[in-house]
Amino acid sequence: MESITPVFDDFLRDYATVLRYMNQQIAAPLSEYHLTFDTFLIMHEIATSVRPILLMDIANSHHVSRSAISRQISILLKYDYVYQVSNPNDRRQKSLLLTEQGKEIDNVLTGAMQTIFSQWTKKLGKRRINSLLSLLGDFTRQIIVPAYQKSDRSTEH
Repeated sequence: MESITPVFDDFLRDYATVLRYMNQQIAAPLSEYHLTFDTFLIMHEIATSVRPILLMDIANSHHVSRSAISRQISILLKYDYVYQVSNPNDRRQKSLLLTEQGKEIDNVLTGAMQTIFSQWTKKLGKRRINSLLSLLGDFTRQIIVPAYQKSDRSTEH
């Protein structure tokens, strides 16, 4: 079967190459702490939150189900990177907080990733990095969020 357009072939090739490269670069420092990129993102979101954050808040911001986030949080709990505090008014609501070990690891990994990002910025330039981030933001808002909202509505019944 012939491809629809050469652009589609470019997309397939570049998608695989870029994801593989980024995964290798980012996964190396994470694996030392038994983390995936998703678990690190959750841990970092907890670290940078200005208010107590709930599992539901994280699921919404990541555009995934609560059960998917719960599985990731169980890893963070297992390695003692986070702990939960129950809301005294509603014991079902549990705020997520980083342990001291979790804070240290978040700082180390954030520094490592900032170094990687700085190298990419030096090679591509700030303007191109900002354009890439803008495109990814648009993709999230116009493609991912509506698809996530649609799947939420289809599971409500």
